[in-house]
Amino acid sequence: MPDASHQIPTEPETLTAALSVYLGAAVEHLRVLTSGWETTLYEFRLRTRTELLPGVEAGAPLVLRFYPSVESADKGALEYRTISHLASAGYPAPRPYLFEPGGAAAGAPFLVMERLSGGPLFAIRSFPQAFKTFSMGFLGFVRMQARLHRMALGPAAVEALRTPAAANHPGIAMRAEDGLEDGAAARLLERTLETLAARVEQGPLPGLAEALDRLRGRATEFRTAPSSFLHMDYHPQNVMVKGFRVTGVIDWSNAAIGDRHFDAATTAAILSTSAMEHPHWMRENAAGNNLRRTFNALYLALYHTIAPMELRRLRYYQALAGALRLSMLGMMRVRGPQSVGFRPGAISEVTPSVLRLLSGYVARKSGAAVTIP
Repeated sequence: MPDASHQIPTEPETLTAALSVYLGAAVEHLRVLTSGWETTLYEFRLRTRTELLPGVEAGAPLVLRFYPSVESADKGALEYRTISHLASAGYPAPRPYLFEPGGAAAGAPFLVMERLSGGPLFAIRSFPQAFKTFSMGFLGFVRMQARLHRMALGPAAVEALRTPAAANHPGIAMRAEDGLEDGAAARLLERTLETLAARVEQGPLPGLAEALDRLRGRATEFRTAPSSFLHMDYHPQNVMVKGFRVTGVIDWSNAAIGDRHFDAATTAAILSTSAMEHPHWMRENAAGNNLRRTFNALYLALYHTIAPMELRRLRYYQALAGALRLSMLGMMRVRGPQSVGFRPGAISEVTPSVLRLLSGYVARKSGAAVTIP
């Protein structure tokens, strides 16, 4: 995939001018809100109303999200449809106002949506503040995911999650034949195994081959399951809170319909293995390892209390979710972040600590030896 991130006018003054021309209204107070592996998010306001954003008042806080290249327009379109559906259904996703699929206006496709109140459940400014925010909002975090999994599915949900193009993450590749019946879980499972197999071959990532074989060998046990709406990247930095209250869930570019155990397992894998060099208390050290164990144990206990799970099924999907995530990091190391749709700078997050933690996790859950270069 060609990298277009260098084409995005990331300087606030340049971006303000380009966006003002596109929207036909003066953009004010534009600044970086957050930066992730895939893109940078900006917040801004408009001095006046514009016909391109009907219903948006002048001065209302807005968010601008870029997608890394014109080739990723399908991912942006999927997120636009998904959050449109969820917001209309009363789920706290940011309401989208506009999606631009081309790159002429600002260098890459982009989405304009409402600015949710509050901040991420996991904030890393200081340990006391992070622990306080996390403790206050964690029950709401788990309840909101369980609520998503219990949402009634209908034709509108399937249409929102359907995209004609293959994507880097199997969770976002809804196909025309995917419906609401239990077969949707089987198809998501099959596509995930296909993605994992392709990465093992193309990387190549031979250190994941044994885990892949074991996952394939047991897949028939878990093909049948009720269909649920899945986020597929549900973690504390994608959930906004204000005190005890969840104000919204963001980053829906991997959404899918499938077995809810897969979504819960993905969250568990992220909570168990996400290490950071900064702050120091989230590194691969005694403090960080204890926090990861605590977060994961609390999450699984709360979710299982709210929405009881089949533990054998959960363990299988933990192995699958971990292997899928590890294959993504492996591709970043071997083929570069662009090979899985991320910005070049994302490679700095693929540290030896993260690889060790995730490799050990996959080995424990799958029972297979695991190595990543």
